[in-house]
Amino acid sequence: MIKDKNQSWVGFIVETLILIGIVLFIRFYIFQFFRVSGPSMCPTLNVLEDECQYGKGEFIFVNEVLYHFIRDPQRGEVVVFRPPNENVYYIKRVIGIPGDTVEIKNGKVFLSNQDVSDFEIEESYLSPRNQGRTQTRQKDTFPIPEDHYLLFGDNRAESLDARQCFSVSGCDGSHTPFVPEKFIQGRAEFVIWPFRTVRWIPHPSLLPQKEVSSSPEST
Repeated sequence: MIKDKNQSWVGFIVETLILIGIVLFIRFYIFQFFRVSGPSMCPTLNVLEDECQYGKGEFIFVNEVLYHFIRDPQRGEVVVFRPPNENVYYIKRVIGIPGDTVEIKNGKVFLSNQDVSDFEIEESYLSPRNQGRTQTRQKDTFPIPEDHYLLFGDNRAESLDARQCFSVSGCDGSHTPFVPEKFIQGRAEFVIWPFRTVRWIPHPSLLPQKEVSSSPEST
């Protein structure tokens, strides 16, 4: 930004501060671009010729305004977040929201809350290698507290996620499987690079849609 010769220094400084404020607002509350590294979200992300990629990953557009101003994260959505004890960002899928209890039994994921009881989640986004093979070594039941979320990677065999409290050392007194809502950055909307893989990222609902009868009520 260049100061006009007829502009006062006060006016120039004010305009500069406003511009910086707008840029920072967009940067922290509207959208960001992230590069996804590693195979933990295969086959949803980082797949080339049916193989998970370990090197340079795909670049994604992350919608931050949705969770900051419109609504809370929902089950099935792919989100970018920071675990409480980490300084790096992860990308995983929301499996459970506040008030849910998620349980892993015989390699499958079950959900209970005020609407459903012991409901088996149909995870169509998992590869055949991961279908029915969700495993955990420390915890198999996750009662999700208020304002927290449970997040798993789609590549269950190679994902460091809530099942290990996002830590290679596993769950202990300083690591929790639950991510506070304030640490969720935004929803991953679409892949923008490489161009040959540009696409929208699907966010399927993990619960059955309630049926609505179209027949008129009897009188």
